[in-house]
Amino acid sequence: MSGVARNAPLHDVDPADVVAARNAPEAYPASAPTRGDTSASVRVPTTPSDASEYQQGAVGLSFESTDLADQRLGSDSDDLVSIFRALNGPTLRFGGNSTDRRMFFTSDDEPAPTDWKVTEGERITRVTPSDLQRVAGFADATGASVIVSVDLAHDDPDRAADFAEHAHEAFGDQLIGVMVGNEPNGFHNEDAPGLSVKGPGWNTLQYTRQLTAYSTAIHERVPGLRIVAPGAYSADWWDAAAASRTANPLALAVHQYPLSECGTDNVQQRPTVANAVGSVTRERVDSFVQRAAVDATSHDAPLWITETSASACAGSNAITETLASAVYQAEYSVRALSRGAERIAVHSSLAPCHGGAPMSPLCANGTIDHPGERFALRANGLALALVASIPSGRVHPATTGTSDLTGYAVEHDDGSTTLVLSDFRDPGTAGTRTTTVTMPDGVARVTEAQLSAAEWTSEYPVDTVLDHAGQSTGATASPASTSHGADYPADPAIGLSVEEAVRPVASGSVAVDGYGLPIAPAASRPAVAGVDAGERTFSLALPAGTTSVLTITPSDRSTGPSGTGVPSEPTGTPSGTMHPSGSRTSTRNGGQ
Repeated sequence: MSGVARNAPLHDVDPADVVAARNAPEAYPASAPTRGDTSASVRVPTTPSDASEYQQGAVGLSFESTDLADQRLGSDSDDLVSIFRALNGPTLRFGGNSTDRRMFFTSDDEPAPTDWKVTEGERITRVTPSDLQRVAGFADATGASVIVSVDLAHDDPDRAADFAEHAHEAFGDQLIGVMVGNEPNGFHNEDAPGLSVKGPGWNTLQYTRQLTAYSTAIHERVPGLRIVAPGAYSADWWDAAAASRTANPLALAVHQYPLSECGTDNVQQRPTVANAVGSVTRERVDSFVQRAAVDATSHDAPLWITETSASACAGSNAITETLASAVYQAEYSVRALSRGAERIAVHSSLAPCHGGAPMSPLCANGTIDHPGERFALRANGLALALVASIPSGRVHPATTGTSDLTGYAVEHDDGSTTLVLSDFRDPGTAGTRTTTVTMPDGVARVTEAQLSAAEWTSEYPVDTVLDHAGQSTGATASPASTSHGADYPADPAIGLSVEEAVRPVASGSVAVDGYGLPIAPAASRPAVAGVDAGERTFSLALPAGTTSVLTITPSDRSTGPSGTGVPSEPTGTPSGTMHPSGSRTSTRNGGQ
């Protein structure tokens, strides 16, 4: 790339220029069907009038409330800015178990309390207005919509209102809601007494009374600020939140971890590869999200899934960092949005890749005691970036002829359609499958981006990304250079650089079109081979174990505003706890 330093952070360059430097082919490799392949069919119906709205940026990340005090979370963190810009104006939520147990907000420089019960090895983290201002700079740099959470367990409405007021001053219109407490259904937990912050008498009635007092205090300081509650997986707590007279306007917040049975007899909810990619898990996701959507509608509130992941079991398990979790996460995101969720935040961590939360979509270099400044996405984070590349529109399911293939269509205002296909066959044993897609109208052109790997247990090589940075000296390359040799430019603060972006991912690893970030913009993606212009049907070869995003241009609008033959690019931003030492007992049923 002419005139671009190879160690420049990704957010400093146009993703289309990076993709051009990768020398992407005009036709998507191996997209043409092969004689002898098995076959499948997908039918995309006309978008129904009741199709759910799909908002680009709806999918984002959730962090612990204590992460507000992490000095790395600011506009000068190049890797984090690059990651969040790749998510196209995402939801950024702060909450988790730390909200009610280890986070203390003060605007008066008070010391942290000494009488709170904390788990051995943990400490209380102070959050101050200066922390909110720093994170607000990050939100402004990335176009993120922010949800903060206030401590409900210690019953201090005035402090919560002070927090809300300072958050509103810092974030302005980017603050879309204040969450009151996190998972109040787990405040008293006989199975995990270390997580209990209330006595055995705690119930939904007490919760409603406390939520009412908090909402009243918050609205006295910030009138009209949306209250986000309850952040629980059971309907009785949803109804308790809606019963508060002052929690209005309300966003109904729910949490779901479908594979969170850790070592129990409930075989179908264990975090295994078979469950992550199995149709039974998808059916349970449907049941939960659809029920929550009905409840949200009945209370005239949007449905926000403010915390989710495939699993919340402590430590690593069979799906940690794998292709299985990535395809699951990509499919879950579009599935939940198609069934009525308005926002989704996948629980994450700023901790290091080694020793930190194993299911987090991103992680840092360094150690637990000395976390570094460089960050990379894991496999499920790359899946979120792929989904985040889809422009806003109206989303609805497509019909497939088999339970191991799912499809979702997003119709856009310019007449184009994005079709998301997830193939849940085992990539280690199954081959490509000729998939015939039938559209409501004629098709002019189809482009493709695809998440794939060699095995369900394949990972994205985060260590390679983080270790490349700082290996040698040398600041810039010659204008046309894209060398990947030993002269990799040193910058101790950047992992996601231009040099890294044009470096192919190791063969067989999780990747999108063979690379990591950035995801190719729709206008820069290779075309599916063999599409006959004007026909309603086209066929392509889908490998097993993939999520493919197809951008379909209708034949009656063969060119977009840019004359490229593909849709115009989306507008907007440029292109509890997952703790290694504690289980998520309060959500151990995985939202069921």
